[in-house]
Amino acid sequence: MKVLYVANARLPTEKAHGYQICKMCESFAAVGAEVHLLHPRRTQPSSLSGRTVFDYYGLRKNFQVRTLANWDVVRLERFLPLRIFSVLFMLHALLWGLCAVLTARRYGADLYFTRDIYCAFWFVLLKAPTIYEIHVDEGMLHRFFLRRLVRNPSLKKVVALAATLRDHCVSRLGCPPEKVLVLHHGVDTEQYNRVPEVAKCRKELEVPSDRKVLGYVGRFEVLGHDKGVMGILQAMALLCKTDTPTPLFLCVGGPMDAVPLYLQFAETSGIPRDSLRFVDRVPNADVPRWLNSCDAIVLPLNAGYMQNIGAMPLKLFEYMASGVPIVAPDLPVLREVLVHGRNAWLVVPDSDRSLADGIEEVLTTDGLARRLGRQAREDVQQYAWNERAARILRLA
Repeated sequence: MKVLYVANARLPTEKAHGYQICKMCESFAAVGAEVHLLHPRRTQPSSLSGRTVFDYYGLRKNFQVRTLANWDVVRLERFLPLRIFSVLFMLHALLWGLCAVLTARRYGADLYFTRDIYCAFWFVLLKAPTIYEIHVDEGMLHRFFLRRLVRNPSLKKVVALAATLRDHCVSRLGCPPEKVLVLHHGVDTEQYNRVPEVAKCRKELEVPSDRKVLGYVGRFEVLGHDKGVMGILQAMALLCKTDTPTPLFLCVGGPMDAVPLYLQFAETSGIPRDSLRFVDRVPNADVPRWLNSCDAIVLPLNAGYMQNIGAMPLKLFEYMASGVPIVAPDLPVLREVLVHGRNAWLVVPDSDRSLADGIEEVLTTDGLARRLGRQAREDVQQYAWNERAARILRLA
């Protein structure tokens, strides 16, 4: 089967969606498909200039990548009012999607795959066999286009990232239930099977071996909004007031321009400076070593960030594969994968006290951390990237 993936995204990118796109292309190819990835040319920061998706994400070169001509409107964002830029961005995405789809159709693929609603719209309109992967409910305009796709026979499947998102597509958008396939994110389980032992990881990464380490690996901010790091710091401030030794908070992922605010909060809240370490983004291949250096890891997504239906975080599955115990908010979308007391410790969302108590429970209760981590690692085996890709191709 020849699969053509169209992604309206800057690639490579330091954000998780770029990694997810490229891992799906690698996995489609790994299970036997001929894969071509098309994406727009966009201005890259100096740290990514000249990098390919293969070396940046550590991928096998088993699929083809083509960069398409593009007017990079993102560069205008800082010069225009938000409302005007939003309209311009939407119109550009719609028109670029049409150009990209017309180019893609010349490849004559058996299946066209995208997570961009505008590309999906044009593919289906031109009667191309299409699978659309939906990650979140992006609002009124997104729903407008999706409603016009769901009953078209050219739309073979809608791949929903979560059951809550599937239910939304069926009940609110009129999508036939049999057309929606729920597939959570994937993970490279073999990568985590090869990680060195804890002592070696800590030595290589200069992480202290004589104290408990609380970890977070992921972006500190998205679109200028804190992803929950501040919530962990607020819980740390509460932990500092208990008799329990304060753990080292190891926060990995950047951007580092968010750190001064975190340090200012820590200083005013009584968190010792030597209890904090912030590290910029690290290569995907190094993520398992950073996770394995921790005694517990926090998934700090708050209810406000998760209000979009779906919003299943990719790092959740990497956390599970590491075998390090997870402390996470008790949210419906996470309960599709996590079970309190079985493979994670769930806490009240947006509650600093509940998060602090959960962290303390996992770090101090004999045997709890080991049991949670072992079960999470066992449960995540079903979410391998290649199996995800194979299921999609079987149902296409």
